[in-house]
Amino acid sequence: MKDFFYYSMIRSKKEDTTKTRKLDGTVPIDELPNLMRAMGYYPTEHEVKQMTDEVRYSEYQEDGIQTETVDLNTFIRLFVNHRPVYGIGKNNIEEAFKSLCNESGNDQYINKDEIKSYLRNEGEPISTEELDKYLTYLVGEDSNKALKA
Repeated sequence: MKDFFYYSMIRSKKEDTTKTRKLDGTVPIDELPNLMRAMGYYPTEHEVKQMTDEVRYSEYQEDGIQTETVDLNTFIRLFVNHRPVYGIGKNNIEEAFKSLCNESGNDQYINKDEIKSYLRNEGEPISTEELDKYLTYLVGEDSNKALKA
């Protein structure tokens, strides 16, 4: 955990320079999602906003100033308090697909257009371009070729 945190400190101080960097033991609040993902927790945009607001306004009442950085202890506290206790396993994914298949009226499969519709319209909003990009990441090629209806 410390390694990820220190790497983010360096990255936030312009990693493409050979000049000496002064690290102050904090990372910008914008690095929180990357740190969480590096630790295997993939928060939703709503969860990211909750965490950043929690840090940003943690000392606001006392001094009227928003906090824009996170130290290691604060990051550990956020990680422990916000990540799910149990991860998502293969059986959870299979159950989700079975549920989607049953909603579509077929207990064996769901076609490409239906799954794209679910992903675009349920949960957090996602654009068609983003969805195509993520599906391409998943299948390793053009999602329209790989996910034939």
